[in-house]
Amino acid sequence: MKAVTNPWMAVAATAVVVGTVLAEPQLAQSTKCCHALAASSALHSKVLYPNSTAYEARIDSIWSIDAALEPWCLVLPESTRDTTEAIRIINRNQCPFGIRSGGHGIFANAHNVKDGVTIDFGSMNTTTYDSKTNTVSILPGSRWGPVFQALEPYSIGVAGGRQTTVGVAGFLLGGGNSWFNNAYGWGCDTVKNFEVVLADGRVVNANADENRDLWITLKGGSGNFGLVTRFDLEGIPLADPTNPVMWGGKMVWDISVIDDVIDTLVAFADNVESDLHSTSHILTGYASTIGWALMCSLDNIDNKPNETAFDGYMTIPSLIQSTLRSDTLFNIAEEFSGPGRAYNFWLPGAVKNDADILKYVFKRHEDFVQQVIEAIPPNTTWSSLLQLQPISVPMVSHAQGTNSLGLEREAAGGPGIMTTIGLQMETPEIEAIIYPLALACEIDIEEYAAARNARWEYRYLNYADFTYDPIASYGKKSVERMRAVSAQYDPAGVFQHLRKSGFKIPH
Repeated sequence: MKAVTNPWMAVAATAVVVGTVLAEPQLAQSTKCCHALAASSALHSKVLYPNSTAYEARIDSIWSIDAALEPWCLVLPESTRDTTEAIRIINRNQCPFGIRSGGHGIFANAHNVKDGVTIDFGSMNTTTYDSKTNTVSILPGSRWGPVFQALEPYSIGVAGGRQTTVGVAGFLLGGGNSWFNNAYGWGCDTVKNFEVVLADGRVVNANADENRDLWITLKGGSGNFGLVTRFDLEGIPLADPTNPVMWGGKMVWDISVIDDVIDTLVAFADNVESDLHSTSHILTGYASTIGWALMCSLDNIDNKPNETAFDGYMTIPSLIQSTLRSDTLFNIAEEFSGPGRAYNFWLPGAVKNDADILKYVFKRHEDFVQQVIEAIPPNTTWSSLLQLQPISVPMVSHAQGTNSLGLEREAAGGPGIMTTIGLQMETPEIEAIIYPLALACEIDIEEYAAARNARWEYRYLNYADFTYDPIASYGKKSVERMRAVSAQYDPAGVFQHLRKSGFKIPH
């Protein structure tokens, strides 16, 4: 990462020499905010400035370069008390701020902010398990890989991310699509309690019995209501109490059998009720280094190989590779963890579970890839991944209205499929060429589905960028509830106005 000038240190030195207060507003604000945090006895050793090794390491640990913005300073609380101190100082000094958990958000202002302070939870990253209450308590700076490893001695799973590098807080506050979704709902549906620091520094618990309205809105509501300093999740016992494994992996075919794979996925999604402990989704894409690939993730949380739900996949010809086996959650998630430190963007959509629609989605993505090949210089390194992921009826109904996602109205007509296009490239110049082509592809898909009454309004927040308003896609009822909860717990609107990262509640 290139070196940058440290403006607040330069300003402070100049002020000492001339005995004056400089009036340049941005520098004055950055100095005021960062110095106020560093002046706190609780936080003074936990504030990091540009050009320091620790600051650079935190920026470099961000998964997507697009999101690796460089704030005025970082504050890394180590406890709920530190978090309370930080938000009180930020509020009192009217400091713009961002919130970072695992740092897997892909777009600019997903977590870090350029003109402001970032509250970086990287130092709060432990996982504990209470067998008496079957509660997994996870701090907000954790990533799912270490969480899975921490739970292996207990043979306990949680409805976490399917990649080891995904952050806990963003995943759960955005919904959370996991291997356990058919049996337990979205990841957020397994959260029994949130410990939350509100804008005024008060610490509250939000659960089914206490601050219930806040508990509901946090499940899909992102960073709009407070700073979550602990997630208490339902522990999910794995099949063998002495061996912490599940069955899973991928099957890889020649791209020529894409229609067969789509037909099988559609049948699988239509019959999820017959096997709630199995999941599957398609990943197909193009990489400039290897060409086209077609694979499907198959997983069974009961560690049962070759369940009847997967029979259709087992008969598809032209199989190239299978990694299906019994293994730990960590190892299966690690297999699907893509490389970071590149430029990335994702475009989310959702349609009815219909084979003809999904085949159009694949064909339109195929055409888009060809457009990109013709538009960018030869030998450019880039990739495009199309994911087709079921939103099953049990996945939605499990919550019984106790999350913010608003999917009940759409799932009433049967299952849906999330259609997500994810791009990765080496330079922002190539990203600028590809983005409008990808957006046109996504718009065509939506229009095609809408014309056949097959388009869903829902947009998965964790796959969206600022081109979209995923919270608005939850529906009027959910948004109105969010507004009411925000007015109750954050009457000054700190998380709507001073917070500059992530998605806001629509007006």
